[in-house]
Amino acid sequence: MKSSSLLRRAVLAASLVLPVFAFGQGQLTPPGPAFSYPSERALNASLAPIPSMKTLMHIDAGEHIPSRDPSKTNLDGSIGYYNLNAPGRYYLTENLTKRILITADNVTLDLGGFEVRYTGAGTGPIGIEAQSGVAGTVVRTKVINGRVRGAWQIGVKLGDDSVVSGVDVSGGDSYCIKVGDDSLVDQCRVRGNWVQSPQSPPPGPHSGIYAEEASVINACTATGIGGIGIQGTDSVRIVDCTVNLVAGCGIVAAHSASVSGCAVRTCGSTGFDLNQGSTLMNSSAINCGDPGVHVRNGCALHNVTSLANMDHGFWVENTAVPNGPAVLNNATNFVQCVAQDNKGDGFHATSDCSFTHCTADKNGTAGQIGGPPGSGDGFNFSDKCRLTNCVASNNVRDGYFGSNGNSIDQCSASTNGSYGVEVASDQNIVTRNTLRGNTAGPVTPAPANGIAPLQTAFGASNPFANFGL
Repeated sequence: MKSSSLLRRAVLAASLVLPVFAFGQGQLTPPGPAFSYPSERALNASLAPIPSMKTLMHIDAGEHIPSRDPSKTNLDGSIGYYNLNAPGRYYLTENLTKRILITADNVTLDLGGFEVRYTGAGTGPIGIEAQSGVAGTVVRTKVINGRVRGAWQIGVKLGDDSVVSGVDVSGGDSYCIKVGDDSLVDQCRVRGNWVQSPQSPPPGPHSGIYAEEASVINACTATGIGGIGIQGTDSVRIVDCTVNLVAGCGIVAAHSASVSGCAVRTCGSTGFDLNQGSTLMNSSAINCGDPGVHVRNGCALHNVTSLANMDHGFWVENTAVPNGPAVLNNATNFVQCVAQDNKGDGFHATSDCSFTHCTADKNGTAGQIGGPPGSGDGFNFSDKCRLTNCVASNNVRDGYFGSNGNSIDQCSASTNGSYGVEVASDQNIVTRNTLRGNTAGPVTPAPANGIAPLQTAFGASNPFANFGL
């Protein structure tokens, strides 16, 4: 046993010592100009780079702009612009003052932190453009990591299946960034010159970011835009974006769009303007010149706030069928939405809408100064709507104002300037509501048919009764 232990210790000691002898460091002094392998030498005898030496630009595959290669006149700026006419990767090595034209598919342009700036008089051409060619629109273009400045007509304009990522654009005349179908605009910032003042705003851009069908706009900001902050057509996704201080609408999207995690602040028109079949979630609109949120039929809204806007907090509008007399009903669903301190109604809708756990507080303007005529209700709706577990308080007019065929259940209305609940007839279901301290009374017309009787909390015997004082 003892000899075995001694043997193991000897083996361990040898294993610790052997690497010192087996792996020597060798000579650490770097070779001089007289190094014996000239084909592997980077410097000549005068310590200058040899002609075959490769820089990092040579090692990193791609074409650099401006090019120093005299045979590549399309990339040296001598033709008045830079023409990227072959697929591949291109990257800037300095700031540019001439536009970049992309005439081939599958091009990646890395701005490398540099900028493309317009320094001429008036409005320039498009700063970076993927232009239509003989074979059709240029597609699959990627522009990343840099800045586009100055009064370009459009800052960046790309075709379908494109990407703009990590690019800041300021001063575009009509658009800052415009992309085609199935594209991605990611982590970009766009800025115009518009400021809120009594004077006429400066021209453009019409839209800070514009994306066509089935595109995604993610984590972007738009500020000082003379028109719409962010705009998309059908089936776009707009996620985690902010819009501030724009002359027109904040965020606009067409049919079947999805908008989430966005904030709009201080715009001249509507905060969010969404068309048929769209969704709006976890978003807010504040201090807009028209309604905070304007949607058409078939939309769904969840966790949305609309605060201190000059018109209705939420406005739901019917959509007319093109080339026909038919009008589609609203059929819009609101869940956990809040309208507060808006000049018009808190929620203004027509028919077939649903409101669950929504709140309308302090909406309307006394004397109707500054708001739309006849407004100031917490919830204003027409027919076949359902309201459940909602709160309407401190509004200038009614807490709830509706026409026929509606259901108002387990809601509360308090200290509103007119009635707690006002409906066109007793052909509505008004049950289990708490109606207190409303100036004109708890409910009108008087309880009958679908309007449950009024009782106090003490001694209530009807399980569907409304509680009111």
